Amino acid sequence: MNQNNLIPFPGEFTKLVKLTFDAYKKNFGAFLSLSIIQAVPNLIISLLIFFTIRTEITVLFINIENAEEDANLIWTLISNFLSKNSSFILIALLPLFLVSGISSLICSGGILLGSAQFCSNEKVSATICLNYVFSRIHKLIAANLLMILLLIIPIILILFIFGIPIFLFLAIRLWFVNSSIMLENKNVLDSINYSWELTQQRWWITFGTVFGIFCLSYFSQQIFFSIINSIFSVTSVNSILLISLTSLFFIPLTTISTAIYFIGLRESKQN
Repeated sequence: MNQNNLIPFPGEFTKLVKLTFDAYKKNFGAFLSLSIIQAVPNLIISLLIFFTIRTEITVLFINIENAEEDANLIWTLISNFLSKNSSFILIALLPLFLVSGISSLICSGGILLGSAQFCSNEKVSATICLNYVFSRIHKLIAANLLMILLLIIPIILILFIFGIPIFLFLAIRLWFVNSSIMLENKNVLDSINYSWELTQQRWWITFGTVFGIFCLSYFSQQIFFSIINSIFSVTSVNSILLISLTSLFFIPLTTISTAIYFIGLRESKQN
């Protein structure tokens, strides 16, 4: 059956979820191999933080919560934390975060293209996906750096609550930048404009869809982790390994659904 006839339009959430799981099930090996690219750096960072500055981070968040939106106090707490751990952050964490960010782009770009292959009745090939991603990686990096610059102020304002609506509005309007680069071969600025246009008059339904997919993926992962944890009673270190292992299987879900929704949204705009 032609998958193009099954592409869900905006609002067809159940159809989107069903097609997402169908794509994942039929191409499990290919999507899992792409997921490993993102999961491994995340595991290394998690273990490194656990064995070094976990306590300091916990104390920082507790103190920020107790600061009760006192901007000066929050800034002082963050500055003191960064100053105290500057060497570790610059020498160890920063390079790993850069590697993790790039690997995440490679992973998501590959899964986006693989999802489009599925929707075109093609067999998903991790090799083809990676080859195409590497030819577009410079665009993905540039676009995501630009998005970080656009979102940095709303992200900071999240600490003061009123930044949340601003952040959510911009995040949804820019949600399909990577999809535009991978599936439409747009350049950096055109991909931002295209994502902005696609979500014009579709913001609320896109927000609801993205939120629903995130909740479905998150709670499925948490339930799976809780079941495994209750059976084996894992230790703290093993729990990090287990979280990384379970995330390996759940990473593709959000990206597959994003690609399928992008295709449906694009077709609905054309119609």
